[in-house]
Amino acid sequence: MSANTGSHVIRSGSALLLFSSSAWAAPAIKTPWEWPLLCIVGLALAAWLGSFWQRWRLRQLQEDSLRFNVQHSGEAMLILDEQGRVQAAGDACAKWLDIGPDQRLPETLYARLQQQTALLASAQPLVWTDECCGHTRLGIQQLVLPAEFLPARWRIIQLHALDEAVLAVPQAQAMLTAMQGARIGLCEFDLDKNLVQGSPAALSTLLGLPASDMQLDLGDWLERVHPDDRALLENALQAIAHSGQTSQELEYRIRHEKQHWEWLEQILQGKDCADDTHRVLALSQVITPRKLAEAAIRRREQEFRTLVENSSDIIARYDLSLRCQFINRSVSRYSPLIRDEHIGKTTAEKGWPADIVQQFESECQTLIDTGQPRCFEMELLLLNRRHIFETRLFPEFDSQGKLTSILSVDREVTDSRLAQRLLSEENAVMEMIASNQPLEDTLAQICTMIETQLAGGRCSVMLLTEDGQHLHVASGPRLPAGYTSRIEGIAIGPEVGSCGTAAYWKRTIIVEDMESSPLWQPYLELTRRFELRACWSTPLFSSQRELLGTFAIYYSEPRTPTPEEMRLVYRSSHITAIALQSDLHEQKLVQLATIDELTHLDNRRHFLQQAGRELKRCQRYQTPMAVLMMDLDHFKNINDQYGHAAGDEVITHFARLCREVLRTSDLTGRLGGEEFAAILPNTDSSAALAVAERLRQAVSDSQVTVNGQDIRYTVSLGMTLLRETDLHVDDLLKRADKLLYQAKHEGRNRVCHDLALKVV
Repeated sequence: MSANTGSHVIRSGSALLLFSSSAWAAPAIKTPWEWPLLCIVGLALAAWLGSFWQRWRLRQLQEDSLRFNVQHSGEAMLILDEQGRVQAAGDACAKWLDIGPDQRLPETLYARLQQQTALLASAQPLVWTDECCGHTRLGIQQLVLPAEFLPARWRIIQLHALDEAVLAVPQAQAMLTAMQGARIGLCEFDLDKNLVQGSPAALSTLLGLPASDMQLDLGDWLERVHPDDRALLENALQAIAHSGQTSQELEYRIRHEKQHWEWLEQILQGKDCADDTHRVLALSQVITPRKLAEAAIRRREQEFRTLVENSSDIIARYDLSLRCQFINRSVSRYSPLIRDEHIGKTTAEKGWPADIVQQFESECQTLIDTGQPRCFEMELLLLNRRHIFETRLFPEFDSQGKLTSILSVDREVTDSRLAQRLLSEENAVMEMIASNQPLEDTLAQICTMIETQLAGGRCSVMLLTEDGQHLHVASGPRLPAGYTSRIEGIAIGPEVGSCGTAAYWKRTIIVEDMESSPLWQPYLELTRRFELRACWSTPLFSSQRELLGTFAIYYSEPRTPTPEEMRLVYRSSHITAIALQSDLHEQKLVQLATIDELTHLDNRRHFLQQAGRELKRCQRYQTPMAVLMMDLDHFKNINDQYGHAAGDEVITHFARLCREVLRTSDLTGRLGGEEFAAILPNTDSSAALAVAERLRQAVSDSQVTVNGQDIRYTVSLGMTLLRETDLHVDDLLKRADKLLYQAKHEGRNRVCHDLALKVV
């Protein structure tokens, strides 16, 4: 029998296979051996009847296959026999015709079909009126198929509305191609005879058996079924054959002749039999490619779900009302809510801060309005720790392109963002240090930098005073002013808070809770007043390991520092020490540029600058000013007799007397060697003369002891007052210098002045 013969079914573009649950075999005729002629005749008759029955069964299978195909087609299709009776009708026909099996087609339609004789003839228009469906313009198309696909005198009719662009030729060609190439088959299970009868080539298509095989023992068929699926098929057959169930769909695996497994999609339908036998029609389709594709999809979905569940990012889906539909378990690291409690809640209901809720909802609304992905950053404080998230929102659409949900991916970028911010702020601090910005501003910037990194922290910098026993508050922008004023000048000691103790022991002191720390017991009233509970303090050292002060961080709640926080504290204290040491170096440079190293008085250059500014001030406000020029008498003899070291002691002694006798508002400088000068602002002639004489007398009455030797010395002074004609400081200094030499000439240890002249 030809492999191409048999009926095949197309339903919605996919190939289907039909099984039959009984195999028919003609019962053997018991013939007496003594009647050989009768036996031969009987055998010939049986062969003829078997051939006839085989052809009848093949025609039955073809008819069943076509009926099933048309009934389950998505198109409005009909099968007509030679009398014009309907053998099968697709469900879609009900739109235009109220007709059932074995009813004749309306004469108007049937007459129009009689006019179509050509193969794949073009559709004929017809204005059709039905009592049930009303007035319709139909296109009718007769699909004339080859004899091996269509039982004799049967015709397949397709109906469609004229406004539907249906092309008959491509449609018929598609049917032919599908029926020839699809792996489908129609079989019948005969449960009484335990046979499976297939349409021509059905068993070959399904199981790879020879094309001539048209039946298979039911036991062999079941043996080929996968052990895990065998009970499924047996139960389905019994349910249809004996329980009155009309049909059932199932999928199972069956072994191919080449020993691999094929998946079958099977539609079982009970068959009404007049002889009360149990037969089941089976329309089947090989769906192995689809099952493999589904398995691949499930595998990819599982892989995707595994990736999502194990992702360090927070991945969530929200509906258009911004209610959470799904969220992975990474959220548990950041939220006090358990994972399931997030489902069905909005961001506000999750307890997010109001500003974060507003930002998130605004970004989601922008996505809903534009349909475009969004990317932004959110910064929030969770469990006393700052978290920065880079949030990406992606729109999700259905098959029609309609926005259905929003996918949110939150990636924590706290470390990288804080590192970038810290690097930027450190660079700003280093620029301030390099440009010699005021130390107060630099320390305030360092405190701000650390407070940005440590959520809730408040920083302070305290410097060691000149006596080395107390601490001065150099910076603390976020600390309460009342608190900083109370700790100003606090003494260092073994149990003096965190900073005093850190300075005393020269090591980091961590106080997690002031209430329980012995270091803070004397100060609890103060800390409670300003709501301070924790303080971490670390000492600041110069490059020579000299104590400079302390760097501290305060918190309003008990806190234990993490290793990362302590690394940040040490890093910041190092930068603070650099700023302090740079300031000390800058002060040293200023001192070297302006202060005489031996006497610590202004050097010549700085004295002249200061004197020039004071001259302008006195001229502007019309106030008196006196100038003294001073020179130690016989200083060369002191160097020669006692040595230069003794001479330096004498110069230092004289500078100390100048500081003791003169006012703090007076300017005193060493012009060179043993020569000195002084500016006395707001000083008239009598006061200036009294000061000069007092200084001379103090020098004359004192002595310097060097290496056990007492050295006495004197000083000569020249004094003048500011005049209206003086334009520069040099004018006064030259006049005072002449008076100084006059004092030298008149015998030294005296004051010479020009008070007899008119002065301002």
